[in-house]
Amino acid sequence: MHNQNSNKSSRTQVHVHQPSLAYQDFGRQKIKRLVQILRITQIALLLVSIITISAGRYSDAIVMLATGIFLFSVDWAIYKKHPVTGAAIFLLSLTLMLSYLIWVGSGIRDSAVLGYSGVLIFAAMLGNKRLLLVLLSIMVTVLMAIAYVNEYGIVLNQIEPINLATGTITIVILTVIGFAVWMLAHDYRGALDELARENERVKTAKSHIEHMAMHDPLTGLPNRIMAQHNFDSIFQKAQAQKQLLGIIFIDLDNLKPINDSLGHQAGDQILKEVALRLLSYTKKVDLVCRYGGDEFIVFMPHINSADEVSQASLEILQLVSENYLYRNIEIFCTCSIGIALAPQDGEDLDTLIKKADIAMYHSKDSGRNSFRFFNPAISRNMLEHISLISGMRKALQENQFSLYYQPKIDLQTNDICGLEALLRWHHPEQGFIPPATFIPLAESSGLIIQLGEWVIIEACEQAKRWYDEGILQFAVAVNISSIQFKRGNIDAIVLGALSTSGLPPQYLELELTESLLIEDSDRLANTLSSLRAEGVHLSIDDFGTGYSNLGYLKKFEVEALKIDQSFVRKMDDETGDAAIVRAIIQMSASLGLKTIAEGVEDASTAALLRSLGCTQAQGYFWARPMPANEVAGFVEFWRKDNSS
Repeated sequence: MHNQNSNKSSRTQVHVHQPSLAYQDFGRQKIKRLVQILRITQIALLLVSIITISAGRYSDAIVMLATGIFLFSVDWAIYKKHPVTGAAIFLLSLTLMLSYLIWVGSGIRDSAVLGYSGVLIFAAMLGNKRLLLVLLSIMVTVLMAIAYVNEYGIVLNQIEPINLATGTITIVILTVIGFAVWMLAHDYRGALDELARENERVKTAKSHIEHMAMHDPLTGLPNRIMAQHNFDSIFQKAQAQKQLLGIIFIDLDNLKPINDSLGHQAGDQILKEVALRLLSYTKKVDLVCRYGGDEFIVFMPHINSADEVSQASLEILQLVSENYLYRNIEIFCTCSIGIALAPQDGEDLDTLIKKADIAMYHSKDSGRNSFRFFNPAISRNMLEHISLISGMRKALQENQFSLYYQPKIDLQTNDICGLEALLRWHHPEQGFIPPATFIPLAESSGLIIQLGEWVIIEACEQAKRWYDEGILQFAVAVNISSIQFKRGNIDAIVLGALSTSGLPPQYLELELTESLLIEDSDRLANTLSSLRAEGVHLSIDDFGTGYSNLGYLKKFEVEALKIDQSFVRKMDDETGDAAIVRAIIQMSASLGLKTIAEGVEDASTAALLRSLGCTQAQGYFWARPMPANEVAGFVEFWRKDNSS
């Protein structure tokens, strides 16, 4: 349920920084090796110089001592953070020194030739291919030159006798080379070990990524991708054994109220507990998955009849509905189940899930905490509902909705005293869709939140245009769904729409349902109080159809009651509706409230309402709801007609 972006970001940063860290470690290792080889070489040059002096070869000793001292310039290069330059100075100095000793010594038979191999090993360790090629070229050139001058008698190198000094010098050279080879092998083994560890880390990371891709991070259950994989294997086995496969689609009934009241941590805890209960029932992790949100799927393989799935569904209903404990608070949560059977309802998971989902919605419509099998008869109705809900989402994006406005008439003065904004949907293919069809679906799907916000904003902007034109001398009324209030931010939406549009608050009226006011919550009282304090008008819509109560009329300080049209239209019949209307009007008058009768379709009804003392009315007798662009003309015509 929670967004995982922070984890993703941190993982991305690790991958970005790892190569640079590895490069830095490799650079530090090269510098370390350079310093080690430098010191060993300087010590070796000192030892060989002492041996050479003892043998009377002073010029060779001076060259080696001078080279050893010059090599301290490498430390300066390292200090200045130029290790490549330091390595070049070091290796070129050694190569030139060895080349001189070979030239003036025994030629290609001189023990200094062994030093060439050491220099090449050093160059390989320090990892500079270009320098290695330069050094090799120098060495080959020197050796070819010595061979040439000896061949043609230009210079003849004398072979020195083998003695203790030459043997010791050879041992020192071999020791230095051996040390270099040992370090090279050590680094190679270390690189192989690190490569093996990195390979293991990659395998672990790959396994973890694959697991995350196939499993829900909150519950650890297989997700819908893994569900597809599991379905394929389970269904193939069922077909081979000529058995049915049941798809049990589970949707938690009241997780959203739990999230709203106790926070998403409580909802997450419920989801994890439901996952554990389903796992304890199935005993196999590949038979249950979290399909999304508060939806789970349980596979029932190896069944021979629908009765087995019915029994399993009853047990799951009982299992899920057992109380949950969160921070010492007992929480009650039920579920609705839809069932599809393979192969009769389909042979692929998407088709089966779609049909099980339809059956689940039928279960919810039947009172929840129950299960239903997919039935083609209910499918058509559900598919129409789903299509309409999907169409509403698209209609919001494509501005297919519009507001029509119906005038309210003052029954005493015959003036226009208000406008009611009414939502209309003209579908590009199906044409006009009645509000009675799509409004209940919008409320059940939660789309009423977005629709209601759009209506408030649109009504305020249109009212402000009329206000600027001098047409608006009354309030524009907007119906507010109880679901919008339960969301908890209706006051912010209304005040934001007023602020953005610039409409004075006294030109906006909110029509509330009785069922909303009956909740009698402190949050509702505070919300209405803040809106009323800003100047927004409040009235009760369809009064008389709910649990009418004088208590909330006083507490919430509404200004008007709208008499439901079901009473108004039957006032002339002998049904007692006229008495109900009279009672509402008299009660409102005693409380100082206005009354607004809706659904007035003829003059006799208007006259009767006027005689009973009804304040305002609206209906086809005066005007049908009209688009915004017709309102100005109607108001102007009405005012002229009344003034004449």
